[in-house]
Amino acid sequence: MKIFIATLPNGYFGSSGQSWKTLDVEKIASMLNFDTQIITVNDLKGIDLDASDVVIYTSSDEENIRQYLIDLMYWINKKCHILPSYEMLLSHENKGFQQLMRDQYGFGRLSGSYLFDIDDSRLSMPKVLKTVSGAGSTGVSLIRNKKDLSTIKKQCFEVSKKRKIIKFQRRLKLTKKEFSIYNYRHKGFNRIVEQEFISDLKNDFKVLVFGNRYYGLKRSIKKNDFRASGSGLFEFVKPPNEVLEFARSIFDELGNPYASLDIAQSDDGCHLLEFQGTNFGPIALLNSSTRCVYSDNGWIEEVNDKDLEGDFAHALNMFLGSN
Repeated sequence: MKIFIATLPNGYFGSSGQSWKTLDVEKIASMLNFDTQIITVNDLKGIDLDASDVVIYTSSDEENIRQYLIDLMYWINKKCHILPSYEMLLSHENKGFQQLMRDQYGFGRLSGSYLFDIDDSRLSMPKVLKTVSGAGSTGVSLIRNKKDLSTIKKQCFEVSKKRKIIKFQRRLKLTKKEFSIYNYRHKGFNRIVEQEFISDLKNDFKVLVFGNRYYGLKRSIKKNDFRASGSGLFEFVKPPNEVLEFARSIFDELGNPYASLDIAQSDDGCHLLEFQGTNFGPIALLNSSTRCVYSDNGWIEEVNDKDLEGDFAHALNMFLGSN
């Protein structure tokens, strides 16, 4: 088995918190319990990979880079094992694919669906609509009534004035059946996720998981808002045991060395809002004074050494050692 850490062509391997910073891959490689070679993702096209080999790579929040990686890693995944998994790559910056994973594997305890036509929406109001990409609270709206729904249609599903004029011209020239097909094509689409609205929340939790190490960030909701993400009201605290156990159950389902989980806790239990398995922000790890470690079927709270590369290596050693 050969282990390859594949950076972007400029040596970048995320995420270290800011787009102008990179993880120290040489440090990660030195801490792995396996012989490791550092390459770039472009080098992968010229390497004769064996089925037992492992490629550890990074995604990007830059769309063109991410789409390139989606294309490339599809083929690399056929040759050897890749980390993060291909599903985690497709889930990065894509709430739609996250929803499809929920539907397929039945985890998260939150009703929802993935759509491209707002008129196909079937979830009752109130509900939350999310565009498939966007960090923090960007692209997230609460739909309480038909007026809110109409507003979202105008913001996200409206066609241009030019297209409306062309559609009028086509109506005069095409048969009724032909125009029906043409009109649907230019109806106005946008990929969105609708999710069940959890009322009366005062906060949620972001939980970062590296192997058996868990880091918590409590995010409070601003007055007259419903979103904790992007509020900036953070507390670095030990999450309740119910949240930790829920996070562990989700992490086991994802089958990845590390993950970022957004979790809401209500009177009805815990609910998974969103998740990422690559290139997520490490703010909880870098700022929490302690971390929770799952060991011997129980939780231990220990001092956080705030070693981001060390935690990546720890997670990879655990994952590779058990697979």
